[in-house]
Amino acid sequence: MSEAEVEGCRAVFLPRGEDFGIAQLMQTQPLSTLLSRLSSDWLMDMIDDERLSFHYQPIVHIDRPAEPFAYEALMRGQMPDGTVVYPGKLLAQAKASELTFHLDRAARINAIRQAVGHGLSTPVFINFNPTTIYEPSFCLQTTVKEAEKVGVDPGQFVFEVVESEHVGDVPHLLRIINYYREQGFRVALDDLGAGYASLNLLAQLKPDFVKFDRELVSGVHADSFKQKVLGKLVEMARDLEIQTIAEGVEHIAEWQWLQGSGVNYVQGYLFAKPANPPPMPVHPR
Repeated sequence: MSEAEVEGCRAVFLPRGEDFGIAQLMQTQPLSTLLSRLSSDWLMDMIDDERLSFHYQPIVHIDRPAEPFAYEALMRGQMPDGTVVYPGKLLAQAKASELTFHLDRAARINAIRQAVGHGLSTPVFINFNPTTIYEPSFCLQTTVKEAEKVGVDPGQFVFEVVESEHVGDVPHLLRIINYYREQGFRVALDDLGAGYASLNLLAQLKPDFVKFDRELVSGVHADSFKQKVLGKLVEMARDLEIQTIAEGVEHIAEWQWLQGSGVNYVQGYLFAKPANPPPMPVHPR
């Protein structure tokens, strides 16, 4: 079959000897998804065996870069032989085999559990993809229960909306955000400045934190256009009483410019790379 035929065809796996009938019609899925799942045993085993771990990158005060304000939990997978699987491969395989919901849920639960295991007392930012959540009160109950189980103030955890450019149903996203807040969590919007969609979400969602896209931050000290754009975004966030984080800071000159921009916090290799256990940031010299 051609690639187009595989994409358009729907199929279902049946036990040997069982005939296809009306009862199986509702069980059909895209053939491409079924084929992907055949090669996804390693991912399903990783989720079932809880072989997801997290590296932590500090988010620091703009004027006190050696002092961590928070940490972002960044997912890693581990194969049985110890090989590390990075997020790009995990997410791509999950998407192809329609396991994104399962991976996202496992990541949220393990991020909470492991952050507490490390004894972190700072806020912890945890990424989540809103497109995997179809009903907040059902899909997020395991996340809420994990926070209750570890006995930590849910306000310590900040759920960070990723893939904001792909959010097509803003009212649904708002229901998710409101559910998180009703449970005591805080929320952040990632990659502000990457496109109009994320900018439009800022005013509608009014998150507790907003992160500026690393492409906007990179080289900002030498780019007058980026400076004007970032300045306006900071002003808008301040008017909405939203705290701001510039991510992807790698050079002293970028940090020095950001110090006068009104940004509240910064994150990037200049202060610390992601690591496990959570690293202490260093003051740039």
